[in-house]
Amino acid sequence: MKDKANNSGNLYDVLKKKEQDEQLLKSQASGGNPDAQIALDDTERVKVLSPGKLVTKRFFRNRLAMVGLVVLITMFSFAFIGPLFYPYSQTEIFYKFDYMNINYASAIERTENASYTIPGGPAIPTTIANRFNSYINELEEEGLTEKIFLGTDGGEYIVTRLGDRVYTLSTAQMTTVGEYRLSAEVATYTRLGGSLQWTAEQMSDEFADIAVAAIDDRVAEFEYEGVTYIIGGSRSTATINRVDPEFVGSIPGDGFVALVENGIDLGEDSFEYGGITYRITDNGGGAFEISEVGSVSPSRIASTFVFDSVDVTRSFTDEFIINTLFAIYSEGEFTVDGNSYTIVKTGDEPHILDASGSKIAALNTFSIRRYTGQDTLTLDFKETVRAILVDMKANDKREAEFVYALHDIDADGNFIYDENGNPVYADFDINIERKHTGEFVLSAEQITYLIDIFAPPSRQNILGTDGDGMDILARMMYGGRVSLMVGFIVVFLELVIGVIMGGISGFFGKWVDTLIMRIVDVFYCIPGMPILIIMGAMFDRLRMDPYERLMWMMAILGFLGWAPIARLVRGQILSLREQEFMIAQEATGMKVSRRIFRHLIPNVMPQLIVAATMGVGSVIIFESTLSFLGLGVKHPMATWGTMINAVTSSAESMIKYAYIWVPVGLLICLTVIAFNFSGDGLRDAFDPKMKR
Repeated sequence: MKDKANNSGNLYDVLKKKEQDEQLLKSQASGGNPDAQIALDDTERVKVLSPGKLVTKRFFRNRLAMVGLVVLITMFSFAFIGPLFYPYSQTEIFYKFDYMNINYASAIERTENASYTIPGGPAIPTTIANRFNSYINELEEEGLTEKIFLGTDGGEYIVTRLGDRVYTLSTAQMTTVGEYRLSAEVATYTRLGGSLQWTAEQMSDEFADIAVAAIDDRVAEFEYEGVTYIIGGSRSTATINRVDPEFVGSIPGDGFVALVENGIDLGEDSFEYGGITYRITDNGGGAFEISEVGSVSPSRIASTFVFDSVDVTRSFTDEFIINTLFAIYSEGEFTVDGNSYTIVKTGDEPHILDASGSKIAALNTFSIRRYTGQDTLTLDFKETVRAILVDMKANDKREAEFVYALHDIDADGNFIYDENGNPVYADFDINIERKHTGEFVLSAEQITYLIDIFAPPSRQNILGTDGDGMDILARMMYGGRVSLMVGFIVVFLELVIGVIMGGISGFFGKWVDTLIMRIVDVFYCIPGMPILIIMGAMFDRLRMDPYERLMWMMAILGFLGWAPIARLVRGQILSLREQEFMIAQEATGMKVSRRIFRHLIPNVMPQLIVAATMGVGSVIIFESTLSFLGLGVKHPMATWGTMINAVTSSAESMIKYAYIWVPVGLLICLTVIAFNFSGDGLRDAFDPKMKR
């Protein structure tokens, strides 16, 4: 009992003695050398080199596989970790200040009259107001100072030329006096039915008999009781008209009807009687309406004059403009808001002076504005340009050049002021180009805020900027994210669909296998590129969001690429399902789904891992190709393919911007080669017998 207690109390000594005995046995087995290799059948060797460790050890012994692994780790760090520390995003645009021959201003001669509604004037329809310019053109073509137009609403409108470039549109109050009838319809006769219908008052039966007889005899006219009647109409219906001029209405006095008849005979549209103007309107059918013309009130005034203010911050109200236009060809003075103004003409260009005699505005036909549309140019600059434009038109010149002192700009694009806060001016060469549209464009070389496109590498942008002024290095990082993400997601979708379809096909066989394999054959025959081209065109038409477009592209690529995975899984399962362990599982009553996904699929995983690793590189190449062709991800989202596409539109650009597409192309090549090296290493590690 005592020895037993001592042995149990010295457990540490027992374990130490056991370890020493094991070391002695190893030394004896190796001939006294404890560092010698362990025999193949030694239990220690089996315990140390498990299948998982064996695959790992084989993989790490493959130098090319390790190179690929290091490259992949570098690429993933570059794409997913790099943007976290890089200060710029993929869509950030960089700007710079630089000299550039920019469009400084534009000028065009106003040919369309701008019209203004006269306060208190009679209202006119919008359609008539819109035709004001057409009425003015007709008036000028005929060389008239006033013309009456019949509007689409049946009303009469008067266009008056007050003077050069100033016109009014007026309406007159019309009162109908009566109607003068050259002839009047009495009755109609239907030849087919032989019936006579009275249009006016019914006449005697004798008249009816004479009229019907004349119609049957095809007589053009006949008389009855000293009145002449004319027969007209068509083959089916005849009309009987009385030729007896008469005036229906109130006659203002003696000789009025004679003036009406004289005006109608001469084709005049108006005449004077008793100091009042009367209008003659042809209503058709031999009837003329006679109306008294009342007071004429202008409704709108129009002109091609452009108002250029001396003070560029001042704008003129419609009331000021209307009063100016009326005063140009009248008394030359007007008052607005209690202030008096005078118009002085210098040649054909009127000037507006205030009560103190200071010029506040000039009128001309050239609209000269900054190229942005702002009216902030000085009057002196406009008058200088206007004189040149007149000369260019007179001599049919297409280009001109002059020197003018403009507000100077420093290197940062800021206006320069002296110590007193006054603007500093400098002489600039200004070019004027006459476009085919009639517009004159004025350009000057100035420092302006520009997008810094295709900038060379610098401290701010390590690899420079692209054609959109975005940082190349940032877009390479974010583009790597998209390319790698597309590769993994597409391969994952292919694996999920391929494993399910291939597992079911290989396990069940028979008609299930035949059906699924025929589906696989169909997917092998689907032309992937045309489908992607069609889908890309549809996405463009729908103006789909770039991120949504990316999701659809990955889904389509995954759906089209599962067939090879399914065929691989099916072939492996066909050989595995007849193994003893599967027969044993079937004998124990295990469910079919559990046998497929618990035992068969895990045995196929080595081949799937190799296929997936090799497939990621192919998908990255395919995605880059689609983006290069404009079918993949759209701007502004960056991918390696779109970055190459942006600078390879021609051989010249490929040479000029090689510093952009060459690094991106190297990233694609290194990533794909790294995936291929890693895939080869995994294949050799899982099945060393395949290594030649």
